[in-house]
Amino acid sequence: MNHLLRRKLKIPPHLWVLFFCLLGFGLRLQRLNFQPLWGDEGWSIYFAAQSPPQLLALTAIDIHPPLYYLLLQGWLAVAGFGAETARFFSVVAGTTLIPGVAVLGRRLLGRRVALAAAGIVAIMPMAVYYAQEVRMYGLVTLLGVLSTYFLLKSEAEIKTPGGRWSIAYVATATAALYTMYYAAFIVLFHLLYTLTRVVRQGLESPDYDKGESFKNVSPARFSGLSLDVAGRFNAWWALSRFVWIGLLYLPWLVYAGLRTVNYVLNKREVEAYQPLNFLRFFGDHFVAFSIGHLSSDLLPYVWAVLPFVLLASAGFIITLYARQKPALSLYLYLFVPLLAGYLINLIFPFNPPYFERTWLVAAPAYWLFMAAGLVWLWDSQPVLAGALAVVMLLVTTVSLLSFYSLPRYSHEDYRPLLRDIAARATVEDTLLASYQWQLGFYHTYLPAPQPRFFAVPGWGEGWAGESGRDQRRQDLGHIFETSPRLWFPAHQALGHFWEDEAEADIAALGYPALLQWYSPQTKLTLAGSTRAALIPAPAANFAGRLTLVEAKVGQEQYEAGRGIIPLILTWRKEKSLGSEHRVSLRLADAQGHTWSIRDSQPAGGQAFFTNLLAGDTLTDRHGLLVAAGTPPGRYRLLLSVRRISDDHPLDLWDAQGQPMGAELLLAEVEVIDPNPPVRPAALPVETLTNAVFGQEVRLVGYSLGQGPFKAGQSMSLNLFWESLAQAPGPLTTVIQLQDSAGQPVFAYEREPLRPTPQWQQGTLLRDPYDLPLPPTLSPGDYRLVVALTTPAQTRLAVNQSDYLILTIVTTIDRPHVFNASAPQFALDINFSDQAKLVGLDLPQTTVTAGDNLPLTLHWQALAPLDRNWTVFVHLLDDNEQIISQQDQIPGAGQFPTTSWLMGEYLLDSYNLLIPVGTPSGTYRLEVGLYDANDFSRLPVTRAGQVVGNRVVLDSWPIVVEESGK
Repeated sequence: MNHLLRRKLKIPPHLWVLFFCLLGFGLRLQRLNFQPLWGDEGWSIYFAAQSPPQLLALTAIDIHPPLYYLLLQGWLAVAGFGAETARFFSVVAGTTLIPGVAVLGRRLLGRRVALAAAGIVAIMPMAVYYAQEVRMYGLVTLLGVLSTYFLLKSEAEIKTPGGRWSIAYVATATAALYTMYYAAFIVLFHLLYTLTRVVRQGLESPDYDKGESFKNVSPARFSGLSLDVAGRFNAWWALSRFVWIGLLYLPWLVYAGLRTVNYVLNKREVEAYQPLNFLRFFGDHFVAFSIGHLSSDLLPYVWAVLPFVLLASAGFIITLYARQKPALSLYLYLFVPLLAGYLINLIFPFNPPYFERTWLVAAPAYWLFMAAGLVWLWDSQPVLAGALAVVMLLVTTVSLLSFYSLPRYSHEDYRPLLRDIAARATVEDTLLASYQWQLGFYHTYLPAPQPRFFAVPGWGEGWAGESGRDQRRQDLGHIFETSPRLWFPAHQALGHFWEDEAEADIAALGYPALLQWYSPQTKLTLAGSTRAALIPAPAANFAGRLTLVEAKVGQEQYEAGRGIIPLILTWRKEKSLGSEHRVSLRLADAQGHTWSIRDSQPAGGQAFFTNLLAGDTLTDRHGLLVAAGTPPGRYRLLLSVRRISDDHPLDLWDAQGQPMGAELLLAEVEVIDPNPPVRPAALPVETLTNAVFGQEVRLVGYSLGQGPFKAGQSMSLNLFWESLAQAPGPLTTVIQLQDSAGQPVFAYEREPLRPTPQWQQGTLLRDPYDLPLPPTLSPGDYRLVVALTTPAQTRLAVNQSDYLILTIVTTIDRPHVFNASAPQFALDINFSDQAKLVGLDLPQTTVTAGDNLPLTLHWQALAPLDRNWTVFVHLLDDNEQIISQQDQIPGAGQFPTTSWLMGEYLLDSYNLLIPVGTPSGTYRLEVGLYDANDFSRLPVTRAGQVVGNRVVLDSWPIVVEESGK
């Protein structure tokens, strides 16, 4: 049998090992930053970021000892903090495991098994996974292999105590213990193996009488301790290595032992996992050791593990049959840790997803059994062995591709959140850390200069409940006094009790500006500081339902992308709003274009208007974050109150109770360039392009309205620019729709909203466009392209062209009717010589409260309309109070006014819901048009003179009857 395992190779072994090392290194480097850091990796970075004394103190109450973290700390001190650099440390350990297993395999089973094992370890998914994770599993597995190899090598130097192999063994075994507590079972396997060797030497001693009756053999003689003097010395030296390991490990046991036990006991009570039965425990580990951690979509194919298990079983049997004494250690190597793990599982069960990693230390023995089985099968059935190897390679490839392409911890991915923070935050900002692993994420993913990190006292316990209320409010108050912004990534997966309390205090003490969910278990709160002075702003009456009793607004200069405009609003509820409403803040330019907007429940979502009784007041703090890319200048800060269900605003009333729009001008604020510049990630880009034009400017990306687009409709487009140069020359933006032949069918050009000579290096700009598509544009698919031209009409080069294709847009048309309609009631109401209301269909003039009132307006286009007007239909009582209303783009959005062709007729239907409880009486209809951007109305004219901004249909009164009559 030995000749099967030790047949000579034609190719030099070291070349094979080198090849497998290069292959394994490449696999371990592949997509190194694809998987996000998860919680345990965050803990690793957190420990590595501490001072050595603090690190030792913290790991004494953790589940793992300190060596890995100390080594990682040294590595990061040289390579720098970062996910890839931290993982590269594991890549080095994981790649070294390949030759480590090879030399161990050669020592135990010969060169051919060693080379097969090197190839197996190079591609095994579990070996690849944990060579890409910032944890100690790969390192402790390597140390287990090396210590086993050194143990076997040191057998030859028993007669020379203190030899280099013995020293190497003691060092690596001790290092393994200081890396992971479960490495103790590797040392236990070493001890058992050594004891068997000592006993065997005693039984083979010349002083041992093999003919002596078994019952007369003393325990001492049978144990192998009745050796000659040299034999006893050798036995003592063999066992003394474990004494040295114990002595070297004793200081840590004394320092951390009791605290670690208490930690484990508490962890068992908190996590409450259920133990696994014998078959499930071993089966899960053999599956993981063979084909890795399967994603949910691959679980039905777990049977693909059979070739791996059968091959390992064959190697198990062949190795046993070979009866090579060193090879017998493989059985102890595999089963001592796993049996210990099973027993621990019964007492301290711990089986979260991917829990098999904790016993990865036993995997090299399993892989060596696979290698032995493969070599044996190759010698006896080479065709079958080759086919089996191909099948296993395919299964392994599928598993690795799944690992490379499917996120394993998407719910813990902090990269988008921290990328957004890094884009805006400065060194003066404060970032709360609720958990140690969060701090690890911060150190890893936030580039320098980083904001100030504030670790919540007791990692939440110091802020929790009534006992922590004063400390919590004191800490938050100090942060708001000393820091311009507070960022709070709140973890939502562990009850989030104190997190909710902190969020409520942030809303009460600061100016909440942002609440954004990044995953079901992570949301980000951003609030502005209280350092700024506030000035009074106008009070207002919203439809007689809510009164803005008092308003205060910050009056400073606010940086684009970073500044937070603070507001304090004091509300008094006058009567029921009918449904839930929210507060809407908008920063608009003189043309009514929106640059920043914030919609929120009162008090940062901590209060609701519907919970107030009539006469109750509410103090409501808000912060409006100025959007990145906003050009410097003066802007209007507008306030409205909107119904949540359909975004309909409450009318703003004047002193006589007459509607005067829907938005209150609170103040004018000044926006300035940010210093330092915010990063492009702060821009609200929908589609990234990162296209560089002439080395001067970069088109970071764009956002486009929802298509398909109708001819005559405005197509909303935002271009997001970044300046790469200081004060680029004058440039003009050219936007075209091109047909399949590349011919423009629509073109629009103008300077960017902020002229390029005003740009500085790093300047960001959101450049909005409402592109008026011609009403006569044929339906079809067109290329949307953008170019930049100089005053000499030369286009800047971009991507080896002079224009950039953004996307393909689809346009559609609608039927146009030019024959006069036949309304039930003829009208002649002129709106600024642009549109005429020529008729009304009113099937009924009596309606019961709770029912709908249908009506249809007949319109005629008198001239092209360059604005997208919204039609409003109101039902008024005798006091001009709105009882019911319906606002819409004509034709329920099908006939935007910018698509009207001169002379065409359009039917525009409505269905007014009469609220239940509306008093019986006579009511009137009013009709008009307004611009939703600024709520300005299209005037009604007669003989060229403005006579109002609405029309009241007095000739057709509406009679409302109470329900039941």
